[in-house]
Amino acid sequence: MTHQTRFDSSKQDIIIVGGGMVGGVLAHALKLDGWRVTVLEGAPEGASSSFDARLTALSDASWRYFDALGLIDEATARAAQAIEEVRVVDSGHFGMTRITKANNQGVALGQVIGNRAIGAAIERAEKGDQIDGMGTVQRLQPARYTHHNVTNDGVEVQFEYHGTAHTLQARLLIAADGAYSSVRAAIKKPVEKSEYGQTAIVCTAKPARPHHGTAFECFTRGGPLAVLPAPAGRVSLVWVNRDEDVHELMALESEAYAERLDELFRHRLGGFTELTPRQAYPLNLITLQDLVDERLVILGNAAHALHPVAGQGFNLCLRDVRDLTAALRADRGEPVDPGDPARLKHYAQERVDDYRRTIGLTDRLVRGFSLDLPGAGIVRGALLSLSDGIFPFKNRLVRLTRGI
Repeated sequence: MTHQTRFDSSKQDIIIVGGGMVGGVLAHALKLDGWRVTVLEGAPEGASSSFDARLTALSDASWRYFDALGLIDEATARAAQAIEEVRVVDSGHFGMTRITKANNQGVALGQVIGNRAIGAAIERAEKGDQIDGMGTVQRLQPARYTHHNVTNDGVEVQFEYHGTAHTLQARLLIAADGAYSSVRAAIKKPVEKSEYGQTAIVCTAKPARPHHGTAFECFTRGGPLAVLPAPAGRVSLVWVNRDEDVHELMALESEAYAERLDELFRHRLGGFTELTPRQAYPLNLITLQDLVDERLVILGNAAHALHPVAGQGFNLCLRDVRDLTAALRADRGEPVDPGDPARLKHYAQERVDDYRRTIGLTDRLVRGFSLDLPGAGIVRGALLSLSDGIFPFKNRLVRLTRGI
């Protein structure tokens, strides 16, 4: 990623607002297809809104897509932990549902990798050798989008860069600036928002016993507890609680918090030590009905922010990236206008089924894991069943791990 105070002010093919994990991967994918791309990232230089200390679970399909983009090098592979098995358990019962590599044709169910490792992989790829036919990416940071205007053959984007106002022209604007998108707000795109009344408390820890690549989803009264295998023998802990309980939990000393987790988790990994500082993230379901506008695409968390119960947020974003780049790809070598309304409409139509399936299943799982939400009893009973014949969500969960 190139950070600079001077920049190429000539007309670009595409401007992306938001240079985090989604915007970064998208810019690289578009570069591989030959586009000239500018990324406007609002965070200070050397930082990002999403390359933080959290870890992300990539489905097998997402991992293979990363590889196809050239983002899996030796360093990236070392920074990842394969998921060999998923266990769905209950804090108050001994019942368990298992999803193993055998359910995924002998392939790992996914990979857990740090957000910063993903950022480093993107940066290494951007510094790689230039190949004939490859486009360019310039990253302007800190650059704050203010507004844009559609012209006859493109779009003019106004932004502040190092405190100075600038205008840059392009043929397509893409909003990848998160759940509280400034681009979406500027054009007053309505969103549907559902508040779960829950907050995720996130940290990593060292378990007393080896995790052997097993990921756990554990029922608790306030919400799910996800224990994901991480590199170097550590685990990622994502504990969802009711909003009213979060202040007390965040105030606990690390040892007391670890003991609370271990008791809730029924000592399955023998306890937790070496906890990293906890971060709290309020959880809402945010969905956007209109993904495109005139010379504009809204994708990633700007179009859909999900509950983390099924680990599908970033995987869904990557499918946005994959489908958009495919929609903008040249036909038999003919020149393509990336802002062509027919292509943008085709992209939006292609995403509908995936959104409906993934968002719908995730929302149902939230209600199954959270006993205080309507419908919890029915879904919870189905999830706790150990028989494949009466476990309606198992095949769908396997499909989510594959990313299809």
